[in-house]
Amino acid sequence: MQKIIEINHVGKVIENDRQRNIILKDICFSLEEGTVTAIVGKSGCGKSTLLSIISGIDAPTSGSVKLLGKDFYKMNTAGQEQFRNENIGILFQNYHLIPELTCEENIRMPLCFSKKSKTNEKKLDQWIQGVGLAQKKKLFPNQMSGGEQQRTAIVRAIVNNPQMLFADEPTGALDSKTGDSIIKFLLQYAHNANKTILLVTHDKDIAAQCDRVIEMADGRIVSA
Repeated sequence: MQKIIEINHVGKVIENDRQRNIILKDICFSLEEGTVTAIVGKSGCGKSTLLSIISGIDAPTSGSVKLLGKDFYKMNTAGQEQFRNENIGILFQNYHLIPELTCEENIRMPLCFSKKSKTNEKKLDQWIQGVGLAQKKKLFPNQMSGGEQQRTAIVRAIVNNPQMLFADEPTGALDSKTGDSIIKFLLQYAHNANKTILLVTHDKDIAAQCDRVIEMADGRIVSA
């Protein structure tokens, strides 16, 4: 299978006048297409920082991040923005839904900025139904539960059909039954559409369902 993500000796250091904090140390691994990988570890181990770097939000201090064979942090700003729009979906922990838009309008919003052909309507309906939102499409965010908002954000993150999806605690606001169904949905999506998903989770039961688990401690990978 094709390598979609290649992380080579990535490090992250935050310095100020008083101290130097090493957040990540010599991180190396690669991910193939059609797989779902979970990053696990105790709070403060660096997993969310690593996800931010791989998803193009926060640059590393050292090392390289290759996405689809391209060194992301050697691109100029315009190139990075175009690459993100065409190839990356990001699922934020706090949803980032637009309050003035309905559930369905929030989901469709990325299509307004996409240069790709529009998502097949039948497929979009299948995704909405797959996460249990078929009866919630016309509701506004303040009319939905936290779990329903999270599921809205999940479909919005994949509506552009990105090759890669990055998720920070995608089941954090969900009860165990709903969280389990969401992970099954993401696994099915990745396997059927040959997409690569990398998620951060503290839930060992969720991680166990993924194709691969990467464990971190003190800014390093201790098991992959």
